[in-house]
Amino acid sequence: MKNEDGIQNRLGSRPPSCDHKCYGCSPCEATQVPTISHVGIQYTNYEPEGWKCKCGPTFYSP
Repeated sequence: MKNEDGIQNRLGSRPPSCDHKCYGCSPCEATQVPTISHVGIQYTNYEPEGWKCKCGPTFYSP
């Protein structure tokens, strides 16, 4: 679906730029990870996810 400027709208979040976020480790790639929230009602089928930058086994904040 495009808005009046011709720009396509998308649902959901976009991956962050992970340029220079992994302290020289490469490849540094955006990865979706589950977020852990202990607030509110816990639904068994609701699993929110967020973005982190990952290089090897290590995760970095975008």
